[in-house]
Amino acid sequence: MATIPPHIGLIAGQLLPKFIPKNENETTLTFQFTVAPSSTYRVNYHKTQVKGKAVWQLVGCEEVDAD
Repeated sequence: MATIPPHIGLIAGQLLPKFIPKNENETTLTFQFTVAPSSTYRVNYHKTQVKGKAVWQLVGCEEVDAD
Protein backbone atom coordinates (compact mmCIF):
# COMPACT_ATOMS: atom_id res chain seq x y z
CA MET A 1 0.00 0.00 0.00
CA ALA A 2 1.29 3.47 -0.85
CA THR A 3 2.08 5.91 1.92
CA ILE A 4 -0.58 8.54 2.53
CA PRO A 5 0.91 12.05 2.27
CA PRO A 6 0.69 13.76 5.68
CA HIS A 7 -1.12 16.84 4.36
CA ILE A 8 -3.79 14.65 2.73
CA GLY A 9 -4.30 12.74 5.98
CA LEU A 10 -4.71 16.00 7.90
CA ILE A 11 -7.23 17.43 5.44
CA ALA A 12 -9.19 14.18 5.24
CA GLY A 13 -9.28 13.99 9.04
CA GLN A 14 -10.71 17.51 9.23
CA LEU A 15 -13.41 16.67 6.66
CA LEU A 16 -14.26 13.22 8.04
CA PRO A 17 -16.99 14.24 10.55
CA LYS A 18 -19.10 15.67 7.70
CA PHE A 19 -19.08 12.33 5.85
CA ILE A 20 -19.63 9.77 8.62
CA PRO A 21 -22.66 7.65 7.62
CA LYS A 22 -25.78 7.83 9.78
CA ASN A 23 -26.19 4.06 9.38
CA GLU A 24 -24.11 2.58 12.21
CA ASN A 25 -23.75 -0.72 10.30
CA GLU A 26 -21.61 0.91 7.58
CA THR A 27 -17.95 -0.06 7.90
CA THR A 28 -16.42 1.70 4.88
CA LEU A 29 -16.45 5.28 3.71
CA THR A 30 -15.07 7.01 0.62
CA PHE A 31 -15.13 10.70 -0.28
CA GLN A 32 -13.28 13.14 -2.55
CA PHE A 33 -11.93 16.63 -2.00
CA THR A 34 -9.89 19.15 -3.96
CA VAL A 35 -6.70 20.83 -2.78
CA ALA A 36 -5.96 24.19 -4.41
CA PRO A 37 -5.23 24.82 -7.11
CA SER A 38 -6.46 21.65 -8.82
CA SER A 39 -5.51 18.35 -7.17
CA THR A 40 -8.43 16.07 -6.32
CA TYR A 41 -8.03 13.15 -3.92
CA ARG A 42 -10.25 10.18 -3.10
CA VAL A 43 -9.79 8.83 0.44
CA ASN A 44 -10.98 5.55 1.93
CA TYR A 45 -11.79 4.89 5.57
CA HIS A 46 -12.57 1.68 7.44
CA LYS A 47 -14.46 1.58 10.73
CA THR A 48 -13.30 -0.55 13.65
CA GLN A 49 -14.47 -0.81 17.24
CA VAL A 50 -12.05 0.19 19.99
CA LYS A 51 -13.31 -0.30 23.54
CA GLY A 52 -16.88 -0.24 22.21
CA LYS A 53 -16.43 3.00 20.30
CA ALA A 54 -16.44 3.43 16.51
CA VAL A 55 -13.09 4.57 15.15
CA TRP A 56 -12.68 5.54 11.49
CA GLN A 57 -9.18 4.84 10.17
CA LEU A 58 -7.77 6.27 6.94
CA VAL A 59 -6.70 3.23 4.91
CA GLY A 60 -5.98 4.67 1.48
CA CYS A 61 -5.96 7.61 -0.88
CA GLU A 62 -5.42 8.28 -4.54
CA GLU A 63 -5.15 11.35 -6.70
CA VAL A 64 -7.92 11.37 -9.29
CA ASP A 65 -8.36 13.22 -12.57
CA ALA A 66 -10.72 16.15 -12.19
CA ASP A 67 -12.03 15.81 -15.74
